[in-house]
Amino acid sequence: MAKSPQGFIVVLPGEIIEIAQDDDKSWLTLFYALPKELAEKFPAAMELPRCPYEVLRTDKYDHIVKNDMMKVLVWDSYSWAAWQFFQVKDRNGNYRDIPGNRPDYAGHSPIWQLSYAIIPYMRMKLESHGMGFQNLYNMPMGAEVPWLTYQQFGNLVGNLTDMIVAEQQWQPVIDAAWEMRAEEDYETKFSVVKNDFKRKWHHNRSGQHISLDQMMKNKDGDMMEIADPRQEFEQEIMGQDQIEAFKKATLTDKDQEILRLRMLGHTEQEIADLVGYKTASAVHKRIAKIASIYEDFVTGEYQKYLDGPNN
Repeated sequence: MAKSPQGFIVVLPGEIIEIAQDDDKSWLTLFYALPKELAEKFPAAMELPRCPYEVLRTDKYDHIVKNDMMKVLVWDSYSWAAWQFFQVKDRNGNYRDIPGNRPDYAGHSPIWQLSYAIIPYMRMKLESHGMGFQNLYNMPMGAEVPWLTYQQFGNLVGNLTDMIVAEQQWQPVIDAAWEMRAEEDYETKFSVVKNDFKRKWHHNRSGQHISLDQMMKNKDGDMMEIADPRQEFEQEIMGQDQIEAFKKATLTDKDQEILRLRMLGHTEQEIADLVGYKTASAVHKRIAKIASIYEDFVTGEYQKYLDGPNN
């Protein structure tokens, strides 16, 4: 199948069909790649047959395909899924998943907007990955598109997201958006990640601004560096027992072995060979995932500490 500037081209015996990119049916390839658990969020979508023959060739199901909620279902599902695979830097400069939950962040924040901007690129990618309109039109009457499992959908979106971010050179954009985020990028309701950001932004535990008068100077008249209380908590207050409990309750035996080997100085390729991963990249992604889980754990423990009776 070829792609024209105007839309998607399907070549059939004696016929050439073009689906414009702004046509309601142009989102059907993404819909048919959704897992059932997400498609069910819009009950009418479940009335679409898994055989796309009539859906594509007749107007019998146009009342569903043209329903705005159908597009909302597709867009929200893929935006939410892509968000899970965006990578941001932690305070040590290592890449990790975006901390907290997506609803913690405001819809107008740059990274949130990027999670929607990526969707047309995903639609284009399906055309060259055996899941495009040519494939749907080639299916005979009675043949059905199987439901992807949640895991298969996650693998698909994860691979597409990594590919598009790399090809479009979006990682520096994500880095800049994350580095320059402001309080307005978070939802107005309370959340641990928002409160943690406010403490970092305002440099104190209460999340309130520190005035210049409050800034202490050392004996030489130089500004003293303001300590990060969260980091102090992690290093000095949070006990080893808590960390060990986190490992046992959260990490698999393989994850713990990866951490042990990494702390011993093994390279990611050496770890991959030792624990049975195919590539060093797989180990790198797993370490980033573990770091993300640990970051959320520390944030939660810090919040409990701040909410304690002595603070």
